[in-house]
Amino acid sequence: MKRFMFAATAALLSLAAYTACAADDLPPGVTLVKPESMKWEKSASGRENAYLLGHPTKAGPYLYLVKWPPNGKALAHKHPDHRYGMVVSGVHYIGYGDKFDEKKLHAHPAGTFFTEPANTAHFGMTKSEGAVLYFYAVGPSGNTPLEKEEPAKK
Repeated sequence: MKRFMFAATAALLSLAAYTACAADDLPPGVTLVKPESMKWEKSASGRENAYLLGHPTKAGPYLYLVKWPPNGKALAHKHPDHRYGMVVSGVHYIGYGDKFDEKKLHAHPAGTFFTEPANTAHFGMTKSEGAVLYFYAVGPSGNTPLEKEEPAKK
């Protein structure tokens, strides 16, 4: 399964490169989204998402980018679907378990491929450089929080 998903990711990236090269004369069915025309949507978490194929809330394959701001943090949560990701830029830190624990974080620099198996509790953060992540999966998806945000201290 891992080999298949790696091959699928490589194929999608190759298709994107081919599409970019053939931008002057696009055949029917080809989609081209240049970086300057990507529509970024701000989420409640402060991260921004650019949906390139499908959507996590709908049935079928989806592919999107997530722009993590510097010093961003995601508390422990899980998703019902298997996700495949890659760090496009920056460094992203991911840990596994049902409670955020900075000692369990693994640094994933740009170019790192990773998986998020279905229903596997995980958490993450960025440091001062922030990060952009690429995700591919088959929906519908969701996000089940396993921790609550701590109230602000007065």
